[in-house]
Amino acid sequence: MSSGSGAAAVAGAETAPHFVLVPMMAAGHAGPMLDMARALARRGALVTFVTTTLNLPRLGRGPGDDAIPIRFLPLRFPCAEAGLPEGCESLDALPGPSLLGRFNDACAMLRAPLVACLRGDAAAGAPASCVVADACHPWTGGAARELGVPRLAFDGFCAFSSFCMRQMNVHRIFDGVDDDRRPVRVPGFPIDVEISRARSPGNFTGPGMKEFGEEIMAESARADGLVVNSFAELEPRFVDAYEAAIGKKVWTIGPLFLNTMPSAAATAEDAAAVRCANWLESKKPRSVVFVSFGSLVRSSVPQLAEIAHGLEASNRPFIWAVKPGNLAEFEWWLSGDGFESRVGEMGLVIRDSAPQRAILSHPATGAFVTHCGWNSVLECVAAGLPMATWPHFAEQFVNEKLVVDVLRVGVPVGVKDATPWGVEAAALVAMREDVARAVAEVMDGGEEGSARRARAAEFSRKARDAVARGGSSDRNMALLMEHVERKKTTASEEQ
Repeated sequence: MSSGSGAAAVAGAETAPHFVLVPMMAAGHAGPMLDMARALARRGALVTFVTTTLNLPRLGRGPGDDAIPIRFLPLRFPCAEAGLPEGCESLDALPGPSLLGRFNDACAMLRAPLVACLRGDAAAGAPASCVVADACHPWTGGAARELGVPRLAFDGFCAFSSFCMRQMNVHRIFDGVDDDRRPVRVPGFPIDVEISRARSPGNFTGPGMKEFGEEIMAESARADGLVVNSFAELEPRFVDAYEAAIGKKVWTIGPLFLNTMPSAAATAEDAAAVRCANWLESKKPRSVVFVSFGSLVRSSVPQLAEIAHGLEASNRPFIWAVKPGNLAEFEWWLSGDGFESRVGEMGLVIRDSAPQRAILSHPATGAFVTHCGWNSVLECVAAGLPMATWPHFAEQFVNEKLVVDVLRVGVPVGVKDATPWGVEAAALVAMREDVARAVAEVMDGGEEGSARRARAAEFSRKARDAVARGGSSDRNMALLMEHVERKKTTASEEQ
């Protein structure tokens, strides 16, 4: 992999399509798009991956990355111009949701320098063939039109949730509804789905957020097509309905991380990975519950205390990746409560990040208590494990409906209220009894639990078949490249 600008890094554009990938600056968004970059590059495409100076070293490198032609393009992120503190170059770096509008403004300011760089590439003989941008970057639509190339919207959600969000927006289902907790039916959806405003994907609030959401929808409607990190066999009915509704192709090309070569064994430098691997090796097959709520959730200490006591009461081995809103307060609670001493070797508490894919794929892991972020859901599906669902915000409540009601591989913890992103909720949304019940149910070895596990295992097989040679996602990746090549050829002939 290389970084910098100029045609030298993407030489050979005369014969290969040149994909420009623009991810949202957040770990959960950039990771899948980097996996997409790897998949495209291994197929012979030229790839420019747009990032920023501080985000570049956070992307990480995988085995074999040096052998594939991905050019990283780090742009200066205009924190000062947008009124952001220095260093706020990703969502997880923001002090709170009040700065989300300014962060989106800063992202939009990347348009001019990006267009300038890509025009330089074109002058040097390596023009962009298309822009593939996160749907949360609506400004890239104007950039693509300025360059005269198609824009594809990369959807970090599944087709189920994305189509549901579209229908909610098109039909303005909450107009005239004065109760945030009142469930409202989503019209024109393949199955009956009801959702309240408080639990809806649009539950981000703040100055300009409503207008920003409408801009996202408008630019997605103008896009040349949608690229989705899912696979056709997981949600065929909803992919077909989504395509029919928008009149455009929806390329399902996931699970994208399965295209990435397996990481090497954990090294001594990765202390958390080594600790988890050694601990898991001491446990029986399918006996461990893994608990993690992703990179953005920050729970209050009272809520964490309920989770801790629920896990203890479940009497199951567990790995718990904790991201408290106040680490010092949480450590003080741990020391006073004696939780870790009581659970002993039955539980492993990891502060901050844990090697999620490695834990989910380990033979000792039996279930996943998850916030229902799409990356986590997809990783669990690929691992063939059932889930206990605890959504927090964004589209996670909609993802829960897919997992529990459609795929039938999940057990709800029973959360009724959203927990605003970046804010420690004062109210407890789940109690220890809820946690203990959900863990017992998802780990149940009875008839219902066995059927749930069998369905999860079947989806795992289908996920791997999808990305294998000749599978549905493999074919869609080839069709996506052919589509862009045809557009590139047509544009050249018209000039």
